[in-house]
Order: sequence, then C-alpha cells, then structure tokens
Amino acid sequence: MKNKYAIFLLLLIAMPAWAQEKLKIGVVDIQRVISESQAGKAAKDKFQTQVKKIEADLLREKQTVEKMKSDFEKKSALMNEEDRRNQEKEIQKRERGYVLGMRDSEQELRQREGEMTSEIFKDIVKIVSEMGKGEKFSVIFERSQVPYSDDAIDVTKKIIELYNSRAPAPGKVTKGK
Repeated sequence: MKNKYAIFLLLLIAMPAWAQEKLKIGVVDIQRVISESQAGKAAKDKFQTQVKKIEADLLREKQTVEKMKSDFEKKSALMNEEDRRNQEKEIQKRERGYVLGMRDSEQELRQREGEMTSEIFKDIVKIVSEMGKGEKFSVIFERSQVPYSDDAIDVTKKIIELYNSRAPAPGKVTKGK
C-alpha cells in the first residue's frame, strides 16, 4: 500500500515537469533481468550445483540412518538390553543430526541465494539508473509495482542487453563462494 502512495506522490511531484516537457516513463521487470541475464543464469547454475551437492550429502545421511534402523530391527531381538539401548540412542542421534542438517542446509541455501541475487540486483539498479539518466527518463518503475503498463514502455530487454554487455565473461566470477 505504501508503494502506491509513493508512486502517486512521485507523479504529483513530476506534474510540473510534465507541463514543461514530455514525461518519459519506463518499466523494468527486475526478476526477468535476473533470470534471463548471463550473470543471473550463471548464478542460478552455481546455486543449483550447490543444491545438488547438499541434496546428495543429505540423501547419503538419510540412507545411513535408514540402514541403521533396518539393521537394528533385524538384530534387536538378539541383542542384550544395554546394546539395544545404545543402538537406539545412536540411531536417534543420527536421525536428529540428519533433521538438523537438513534444516541448516535449507537456511544456508536461502542465505546464499539471497546473497547472489543481492549482488545482481545492485548491478541492475545501477544500470537502470544510468540508462534512465542517459536516455532522459522521468521515472522507471519496477514492473511488479505497476498494475498495468503498455509494453512500449518496457525497458527490460534493453537492461538485459546492457547488463550482459557489461558482465564479466563466464567463468570469471569476481564475487561469491
């Protein structure tokens, strides 16, 4: 709701300029720039590689816990009481470790994704600002904040092209893990 008021106030402020010269408005779809730009695609690929590695590690741990449970079920009748309790504790410990590891991994992945997106977002905002000044736009809105806009004022494709032309060559990532 705040954004709608901000847009309204911005247009009211721009009204005097509108009377003097033609108002030039643009919209950009930041999410599309992130997903279609070379840097965004590279970040997504890197992120997916990290996800697959973590998923593989978690799957191995899950399989280990399941095997321990299966072995325990087969052998528990033959075990003495102390060995059975120790084995149950070990299984519970491993299972708890697996659950906590899964939760930690999800949190870590969300954080990494946010960091990658944040870096790309900063670069995009800089490019939008430079293009806006260079091409004398009065304002460029983020598409998700505008209920309707004519496709003729969409500058997303141009931003993607500018961003790709400035991005380092693939494989020469300067930031990230």
